[in-house]
Amino acid sequence: MLRFGWTALAAIVMATQAGAEVAGEDHPLLPRYEGAEIRAYRAPSVDQVTIPVARIGDADATTGVRLMEGTVTHIDYVVSPATATLQIGRYYEALLQRAGFRFVFTCAGEQACGGDMGKLVFNSGRVSPTGFADGLFGDRMRVIVAQRGGSWVFLHIYEGPDRSTIYEIVVDGAAG
Repeated sequence: MLRFGWTALAAIVMATQAGAEVAGEDHPLLPRYEGAEIRAYRAPSVDQVTIPVARIGDADATTGVRLMEGTVTHIDYVVSPATATLQIGRYYEALLQRAGFRFVFTCAGEQACGGDMGKLVFNSGRVSPTGFADGLFGDRMRVIVAQRGGSWVFLHIYEGPDRSTIYEIVVDGAAG
């Protein structure tokens, strides 16, 4: 009986921690969407990352993507309850426009973004570090890619049944 009690207690503690915000901070260029909590955070470090800049019909293709090197920050946010991708996207588009970014690529829905956009972003290890972000798949997605000088922003926004997710990459000092 004692063994079951400790196992149950450990499961409750892990479930409680799973819903808690993790340590991390917003990138100075992009204050988070109101109500968003950080689920995963990778501090800025010099790295390479692939950024999709066009519709992705094949996650293994080398066209429609740019390999970049610079100081890369990864942040995965969750918004509960679910919020429309249009609303979240407009928030970030307004921030980026005010900051002088130009939009390189934007899309909404699987048809416009490509059937393999999610696979490239969350499963290939080329965009999101493996196992890092909460990859939801389906038609309720919006992608925004913007650039200002050597700074690039990639946002993958998804509306699920109970939550919305915002996966953000910022590359500062981008080369490539």
